[in-house]
Amino acid sequence: MQIVYQAAHSADAQLVRGLLAREGIRSFVFGGALEGGAGLLPVGGSVRVEVADEDVERARAIIEQWQAAEVPLSDDDDEPDRDYGDDATPEHVEDANLYRPLNARKPVAGGFGMAGIVFALVVGALAGALATGAALRPTASAQNVDYDADGIADARLSYEDDRLVRSDNDRNSDGTVDLVTVYDGNGLATSIEEDQDFDGVRETVSTLAKGLLATRSADYDGDGVPERQENYLRGVLHTVEWLDKQGRAIKRDTYTGGRLSGGEIDHDRDGALDTARVYDERGEVRSSKPLTAD
Repeated sequence: MQIVYQAAHSADAQLVRGLLAREGIRSFVFGGALEGGAGLLPVGGSVRVEVADEDVERARAIIEQWQAAEVPLSDDDDEPDRDYGDDATPEHVEDANLYRPLNARKPVAGGFGMAGIVFALVVGALAGALATGAALRPTASAQNVDYDADGIADARLSYEDDRLVRSDNDRNSDGTVDLVTVYDGNGLATSIEEDQDFDGVRETVSTLAKGLLATRSADYDGDGVPERQENYLRGVLHTVEWLDKQGRAIKRDTYTGGRLSGGEIDHDRDGALDTARVYDERGEVRSSKPLTAD
């Protein structure tokens, strides 16, 4: 969205909004609420008309043409325009209010009175609010994708407007979703659920930060308590923990540069890690020693 017109007040903005609507351009009026404390007086150019980026050039051209147009005299204008003083010159209005009115001559008799202006403001504000809400509300849609062209959908992609928010995949074509990925506003995955043995239960859950793995947990027996927890630093495996039914670590392995380097184990299975281990380059235990209490 970009600003195409700085208005003197809401009524002025609504005129421009109607002008653009007649040309098929949707526009939105912002800043009108600030007039609540100032009546209909100008509020420093805060009332503005905005359009979508792709409509900016056409909208500005329409407004410029409108501003440059001469207003024909009505039948009632048989007397010359009065001089209302320097404060009413177009140059003054443009400098003070950041917009150029259509004409600087006297108001035409029989125009809108105060009640008509207030009514126009209310109707315009309501229409603008409804249009803005509709424009900002995301539109949900979904698309089935058959990657191998076998007539069976391999994935269902869910969108909000044009943004992918979720994908449900059937990797073995058995009709059951076994991989679910959720995406953030930047298109990066934030969570992944997997059914790795294709038994219909997604037993692993991964979380990601800025598109990089942060954690992965696995609940193989389906009791709601993970048996294994992986933790990552900047997307690189850092530690792996095996957990008991109470969620306590009974074994923890530490990785350095993605390679197993050390860890601890609950040797007597009392719920507390009590033995430290050091591994060689092949992942074999090189040495172990009891952990000392801090």
